[in-house]
Amino acid sequence: MPIVNGKYEAKIGTTYKIGKGIEEIKRKIRRSRVIRISNIPMNLLKELMPLLEGKDLKIILPMGEERTEELTKLGEVAVTKTRLYRQYDEEEANVGNISFSDVIFNISWTDDRIIEISTMEYSKCVKCMRSTFDMAWRYAQK
Repeated sequence: MPIVNGKYEAKIGTTYKIGKGIEEIKRKIRRSRVIRISNIPMNLLKELMPLLEGKDLKIILPMGEERTEELTKLGEVAVTKTRLYRQYDEEEANVGNISFSDVIFNISWTDDRIIEISTMEYSKCVKCMRSTFDMAWRYAQK
């Protein structure tokens, strides 16, 4: 952990305005080789699809969604068998993420409306959350 002005300091995450968060996700996709996507809204996934070509990609779709030929051309695709949600104010919001080697974008959404985009940037947590994707992949319907 770096020392700044005589104190230990570590940035652990960022919360974005929705548009800025999507732009940051796109920027990160352009620069990354390995990408793991889990339970994000389908409209966002469709928006990101052109950027995902040629990547080492695994996608876990939200419950009830179906694999398409377009998606299977991009990478391995599974469908979650678990409902993942959080209480966001007074509504239940689905929880998904897009994982890279050094940062994970957490996306809270309901229907096709994104409520919040935040990141986890603390390396130990990123590694732990990536291993959570691997476990979810094992139990997803392929």
